Amino acid sequence: MMALAALAFLCLFTQSANAQVDVSVNPVGLLFGDLSVGADFALSDQFSVEAAVGFGTNKIDEIKGTNIPVNIVGKYYFSPKNGADRFYVDAFLRYVNRQWNYDDGSDYADFTSNRFGIGFGIGYKAVSKGGFVFDIGLGAGRALVDNNKYEENGGQRQDVDWTELMIQGKLGIGYRFGGSKN
Repeated sequence: MMALAALAFLCLFTQSANAQVDVSVNPVGLLFGDLSVGADFALSDQFSVEAAVGFGTNKIDEIKGTNIPVNIVGKYYFSPKNGADRFYVDAFLRYVNRQWNYDDGSDYADFTSNRFGIGFGIGYKAVSKGGFVFDIGLGAGRALVDNNKYEENGGQRQDVDWTELMIQGKLGIGYRFGGSKN
């Protein structure tokens, strides 16, 4: 929901005639059943804002899990060649919801995690002459909201104390619509 609002806000303030939007997916996540898509809006040659959302499901034996990350990333590019490309530093907001449920018919346990944090990172974006985009980045930050709960046997609930460290990784392959290409 937050990502959709950010996308709508950015669309209002991006010039439609020369709008440059890099749309990407994470190919590594697809191998593991996770779908993550992002749209990076160039606000100038040296600054862009990316909104990304993902959804993943896993099943290991009797344990089922879901993962929903939402990221808003502001990127500052050093010496771009074709607008919003090459080496960058970023600041990000990240929300992650994870749920793991175990049910074997006799006993169960649930784990729920809601985390919201802020952080900084670095990355590199390359754009081909044909408009294909390759974006790789890594960042770290701190969880400002960190609610982790473990519930067992239908009532014994415990708070789980995790580290406040939040990691954000980016591996995106996509296409540039509008704007500058090599």
